[in-house]
Amino acid sequence: MYKQFVPSKRSSMKAIRLGIYIGLLGVFALLMNSCEKKDSSASGYILSAEISGLETGWAELAIIDLVSNETVILDSAIITNGKFTFNGTLANPYVHTIIINDSIGKIHLFLENSKINISGDISDLAQVNVTGSREDSLFRSYPTDSIFERDTGMEIMLKFPDYTFAAFVAYYQFQIHNIQLDTMEYIVDNFSESVKKSAYYQHLVGLYNTIKRVAISQPAPAFSMPNSTGDTVRLSDFKGKYVLLDFWASWCAPCRASNPTLVKTYAKLKKRDFTIVGISVDKKRELWLKAIAKDGLTWPNLSNVNGWDEVSNAYGVKAVPQNFLIDPQGIIIDKNIEVDVLYEKLDKILPNN
Repeated sequence: MYKQFVPSKRSSMKAIRLGIYIGLLGVFALLMNSCEKKDSSASGYILSAEISGLETGWAELAIIDLVSNETVILDSAIITNGKFTFNGTLANPYVHTIIINDSIGKIHLFLENSKINISGDISDLAQVNVTGSREDSLFRSYPTDSIFERDTGMEIMLKFPDYTFAAFVAYYQFQIHNIQLDTMEYIVDNFSESVKKSAYYQHLVGLYNTIKRVAISQPAPAFSMPNSTGDTVRLSDFKGKYVLLDFWASWCAPCRASNPTLVKTYAKLKKRDFTIVGISVDKKRELWLKAIAKDGLTWPNLSNVNGWDEVSNAYGVKAVPQNFLIDPQGIIIDKNIEVDVLYEKLDKILPNN
């Protein structure tokens, strides 16, 4: 799942998408009224930073809206002699990004209402020292990519139910991995009351309810979308075939990296009652069409060219890449299949014509 906080390979679904975050660290929650200016941290936060090697410039405090996946700038500060300060009030803890001098560097941190200090060097912002945030201490104790791996994610979700950070992890784990519904239900119910007030938890509950509707063995939600030539295509048009719904975007590096493997798989299997249906969450039609042509995607490609929309919402897709395998009767039989093993899986179940 790619957002802002995202790992680099699509073949590793576990690495989503921190566009995710991170991309993958590519997605962060937007809280209403999250940053109101304050003069003290009695009921809010004071974030003070000192970065060596940085003299002057401009720092921006940003988050990623989990609904639109757009970066939202919340505050800005002048940098003087490598120092800058932000202060405000949060409804609850969540991930922020400090953007320095128009993306010359970025610092990701789990911000909460406390006095927080950051120190480091402009040459290695990934290794800054952050003190004063309970949530960020746990967040920073795990390598970023490992947060999205199944085993580490499960450890965090089960071991730290009183941390909003664990709800953040669950939000992505539920998308990336095929976790059993009863396990998901336990994780959702096990969070502390304070975490249940957070935006991450609220989004998690909505995602969980959607995932139940698109779980393996459930009917695939119907939809219609325009294809690359503007004609309306419906999921029902492919009834009688095995369909791999491939959610992607032209700007998603892991998606693009996996396309050569998908092209080879499709070429081998397209005569065996199988097709791929690409669903793009692009917002720029020209970039979408250019990517289709450049990557040689000859299967049906659909998009509303409106970013995250009702179709991605219906399937609980909040980051890309993700995929769903649908049988000839329209039932979801697998999801988030690694492209490296896709041919092997399909070869066993597709009819030999």
